[in-house]
Amino acid sequence: MKVRDVLDEWPPRKWAADDHESRVLASDAGKLRLLWFSVPDGDGWFSLTATDPEGASWSAYCRALATLWRPIERALGGALRVPLELVGDIELDSVKAPHPKP
Repeated sequence: MKVRDVLDEWPPRKWAADDHESRVLASDAGKLRLLWFSVPDGDGWFSLTATDPEGASWSAYCRALATLWRPIERALGGALRVPLELVGDIELDSVKAPHPKP
């Protein structure tokens, strides 16, 4: 399984400028480079920070199942400064597909 297979939306479509100016992301979100990520809260939400080609910083939120966090953490940790479109292609190690809900 790949990063894009286990996160609800990859790369995230909604990004907020970290400089608190009301700007809209001008480039494709897949062209952003992963800079940092947090650990998930109790509901599985975690934040991402990425930089655009001009060096501006952007943040977004993703959600992950708790059972999949360790492989996701290893994949994201090894992909810092990598374009998000390529991060989505990273294979997660030791991950089995989650069972669909009845």
